[in-house]
Amino acid sequence: MEPDDPPSDLDPLLCEALSWVVRLLSDEATRADLDELRQWRGMSADHEQAFREASWLWRACREAARQFADEAAAGAPAAAPSSAAARCVPLEERMSIDSDASRKRLFSPKGR
Repeated sequence: MEPDDPPSDLDPLLCEALSWVVRLLSDEATRADLDELRQWRGMSADHEQAFREASWLWRACREAARQFADEAAAGAPAAAPSSAAARCVPLEERMSIDSDASRKRLFSPKGR
């Protein structure tokens, strides 16, 4: 597995949705990409749900990274546990959109 490859046990639809999020946030995204994403999201309710979950994950990761960077800039010792990490609630508990389905999608092996 390469560093940019998603873990093999993630739901393939969620992996696609995460790829869309990354693609649209790149400096290379085009109007055609946005139109293609609209079509992809419209393929099914599962596609739309996967995109919402991917967007939520991206925002959560961005916020955590921002908190870690702020703490590092403030001179927090590297070995000390981060207060941001201590405040993190496990992802399973934070899923707000149809949490049972989200947990199954995120934490179940493919095909189950």
